[in-house]
Amino acid sequence: MEYDQLGAQASARSRPRRAVLLCGTLALALAFFLLAARLDLAERLAHALRRQEHWQLDELALSLLLLALALAGCALWRGRQVADLLAHNRALTQRLLRAQEDERCALARELHDEVGQNCAAIRAAASYILRAGAGDQANVQASAASIAGAAEALHAMVRSMLRRLRPPVLDSLGLEAALQALCDGWTAQHGIACHFAPHAIPADLDDGTAIAIYRLVQEGLTNVARHAGARRATVELRADAHGTLHLAIEDDGHGLRQDKTEAGGFGMLGMRERVAGLRGHIHWISALGRGLRIEVAMPLAGVAPRWAA
Repeated sequence: MEYDQLGAQASARSRPRRAVLLCGTLALALAFFLLAARLDLAERLAHALRRQEHWQLDELALSLLLLALALAGCALWRGRQVADLLAHNRALTQRLLRAQEDERCALARELHDEVGQNCAAIRAAASYILRAGAGDQANVQASAASIAGAAEALHAMVRSMLRRLRPPVLDSLGLEAALQALCDGWTAQHGIACHFAPHAIPADLDDGTAIAIYRLVQEGLTNVARHAGARRATVELRADAHGTLHLAIEDDGHGLRQDKTEAGGFGMLGMRERVAGLRGHIHWISALGRGLRIEVAMPLAGVAPRWAA
């Protein structure tokens, strides 16, 4: 909401400036026309250039006019491109903000339900233990067991939240093991076979690239499960001798039309922006009924990429 208000305020401030610029341009053009008409500027120019007929300078005015029109057309086309890019960026920003708020709401609900419930159980059991008499050993043990169970549930919930915020296996075992665990868990959850094929992955891969690759695979497999109707998926990751990391996510599902791969939804837009932030390239290769293949190429940290033609 705040982002929309700021955008509306900026747009409102820019309208008077555009109006002043347009009026100034029109006034300058009218003044030049009146001056040229009074001085017969076109006739004087034609007379002056007629002496240089062997240089064909009399054709220069029309050539410059055509050049000006071409430059104006290029500027208009480029302006539309910039406007489309800004619209995509605004849409992506709104999507990221909504995703952030959705995740915060989900975490807040879990904290309220799980943590609140287990803390209440722990307080009740602890209060009973404090009030219990010396001969009430059985109920004291039951209350202690209840406290232990609630503490275990809290611990499991915290671990689940930490996995959602950042996969711990990335820090403990590295990217290759994290992706293998992701593919195995995805297969168990959705019942779709997923084969992970790593090759020559650097052990000292920087954290930004590692988490980007993990999130790209996560988003790609999520899209396969939601939309592809596939029976199997393949994740390939390899590093070549030129310092470039290649990622491919492929499925045998429905595939996409060409216009869908070019435009894409928010998932594709987010993947494209994540790859672009690491100076990489991403391509969607698909046809209806032939599945979808996502190819990503990004440079390793500290190595200049040599993109294949």
